[in-house]
Amino acid sequence: MDYLSVKIKLKTMKRLFAIFTCAVFLTACNDETTTTDSTTDTTTMMNNDAMKSDDPMTNNMNAPAVMKDGMVMMKDGKMMMMKDGQMMMMDKEMTMNNGTRVMMNGEVMMKGGKKMMMTDGMMMDMQGQMMDMNGNMMDNNMMMKDSMNK
Repeated sequence: MDYLSVKIKLKTMKRLFAIFTCAVFLTACNDETTTTDSTTDTTTMMNNDAMKSDDPMTNNMNAPAVMKDGMVMMKDGKMMMMKDGQMMMMDKEMTMNNGTRVMMNGEVMMKGGKKMMMTDGMMMDMQGQMMDMNGNMMDNNMMMKDSMNK
């Protein structure tokens, strides 16, 4: 090998090393936590009039921002339900997917026969999972302390 070919190879290797180093540095600096998901389910969003109300679901920063269709909630002593993205008065008894029945007066009868009364702010999803006014799941012990066992 002559001196000129060695010099060209060395120069090429230096360039490749510089490109490789830059690629590694850029890859290491890539922050994937800044990606956002811009998909929105418009069937579960509340309308603008509801957002301006005194509803604790919309004004409480800890509350879930969205109630899904079929969810029920005790609000101001009345049972409300989400239907087609709109909050409306419950007009009939509902049976949830797990067999729990919710009456129009807020009484809840579990599949096993235990009863309880929903209090203001309590919610239940279609799976029969009870939540407090902040959207935190409630277990059976929390629910049964207010129970109406017969």
